[in-house]
Amino acid sequence: MNSTEWPPIAFGTVFWKEVGGKADWVTKIERFLQQHIHLEEYGSAISVIRFVSVAVLPSNKRHEEYIKYFKKYKELVINLKLNYDAVAEANETSFLQLVARLFLRAIDESPRQKIKDFDWPRFRRDVTELFEAEGWLAPLEI
Repeated sequence: MNSTEWPPIAFGTVFWKEVGGKADWVTKIERFLQQHIHLEEYGSAISVIRFVSVAVLPSNKRHEEYIKYFKKYKELVINLKLNYDAVAEANETSFLQLVARLFLRAIDESPRQKIKDFDWPRFRRDVTELFEAEGWLAPLEI
């Protein structure tokens, strides 16, 4: 893996064409986190989080879930799947709720990478509080 310049928090998508028009909505959460979260405040082990939400047909096995930590680059790379049917039915509000919950799941699962010098509990608490303030953790509107 080659080092690439990334913003500290970068969101991306892999979406099936039928729901691809909704992919741009992830930038709302990405920009919000970039404004309010500064990774260096949680430790020195992670300088970049690349979070990719995947919305493909359940039969698609090409895009499997994974979380990988690249210590040399201090990059955490996360690919997790959204429920395809929920994405297909979602309006913008419910879509943002789905992505916010998926990002929290990523935070919960990332400590398995045994990353030293990163305050996961505080990071999760801060992100949760921010998401709650935006209404992204309210009951799903699907």
